[in-house]
Amino acid sequence: MPRQPIFNVPPITLWLSGVMIAIFAALHLLPDVAYPVASRMAVYPAAFADLDQLPPLDMLTVVASLVFYALVHIEPIHLIANLGFFLAFGSVCERHYGLRRYTVLLLGTTVAAALVQVAASWGSGAPLIGASGAVSGCIAAFCRLALTRHDPAGRRLALNLIGFTIIANALFALMGGGFIGVDAQIAWQAHIGGFLAGLVLGAPRRA
Repeated sequence: MPRQPIFNVPPITLWLSGVMIAIFAALHLLPDVAYPVASRMAVYPAAFADLDQLPPLDMLTVVASLVFYALVHIEPIHLIANLGFFLAFGSVCERHYGLRRYTVLLLGTTVAAALVQVAASWGSGAPLIGASGAVSGCIAAFCRLALTRHDPAGRRLALNLIGFTIIANALFALMGGGFIGVDAQIAWQAHIGGFLAGLVLGAPRRA
């Protein structure tokens, strides 16, 4: 009898989720070591405003942050929410698109989300962290797939998710984290950037 995996989650989604959990744990168990590293992984819009004046190594770090910021979470509710959506929608996308296209989807939506946030907050010193942009991209790709299939239930779910995304980010823009009981600003611009990138990168395969 073949062995069944402990977690029914495809490998990229599973391993990235594990990395997010490990970084979160390190930030709380080894803060003196982990916080300086996590700080370098975060995206700071102000750093991009002065990018051409930075030494080469610092410039490389700033550019690399466009990807690595997505792995960093400090607040438990931030991690739990992103992991929940990522495991649900990322798993579907990974199974459908396969290794190469799923990797492109994750990288593209992560970078697009960060760039939109940098542009919207140009010169700001507030850090951007978390996988919300990539998660929004996975949700968008799922919606794109569902809307192309002859499945009324799937289409209704996709339309509901699109509506939820619009309403939630409008509330984040108006109320910040107070909408979900968190005393922090929410990077709703990054959510929109990731979602739009997911709609583009999640185009169904051509027959």
